[in-house]
Amino acid sequence: MTLTSQADVLKFLADPATHGGTSVKRIDTHAAYVFLSCHRALKIKRAIRFPFLDYSTLRKRKAACDEEIKVNRRFAPQIYRRVLPITRDKDGNLHIDGGGPPIEWQSIWRASTSV
Repeated sequence: MTLTSQADVLKFLADPATHGGTSVKRIDTHAAYVFLSCHRALKIKRAIRFPFLDYSTLRKRKAACDEEIKVNRRFAPQIYRRVLPITRDKDGNLHIDGGGPPIEWQSIWRASTSV
């Protein structure tokens, strides 16, 4: 069940300009959206709630991203980087780790191959 629209964020992350002009490949899973570019992978949790999984709020999605990085960094520190917000500035533009309020959270990985 989808609870909130993430359409603006998905459009932003699919835009090659967000990734320095490189091509982007989107992969959808039951619980996340992954955007692959030549040097990194960005993953956001889907705003969903299932009986076995609840990413229905921004706070829960951030906590899930934080935990994912914490757990996986122990086994692959060269891949799992950090969690950063996607923010919206006063003009309505989205930014990765910008100055506006967070509207979504993402985990960032180092990509090992080009798209």
